[in-house]
Amino acid sequence: MKILGSTWFTQMGGTLIGIVKAQNEVGEIKYYIGSCFGDCQEEDEKSIAERGAKFPEEAGKVLLP
Repeated sequence: MKILGSTWFTQMGGTLIGIVKAQNEVGEIKYYIGSCFGDCQEEDEKSIAERGAKFPEEAGKVLLP
């Protein structure tokens, strides 16, 4: 999966919430949301894209055009 962009939100307690825009193997653009620790942006993006929850496409397009 190819990461095309991400945005981050902080939460009380140190955990980050990220939204990731990714292109899958067949070329579809998908958006995912998940939490991470913020140690390495690339690893966090990959983790959210692989294990995160689906994020609505309409909202993803607004946050990550």
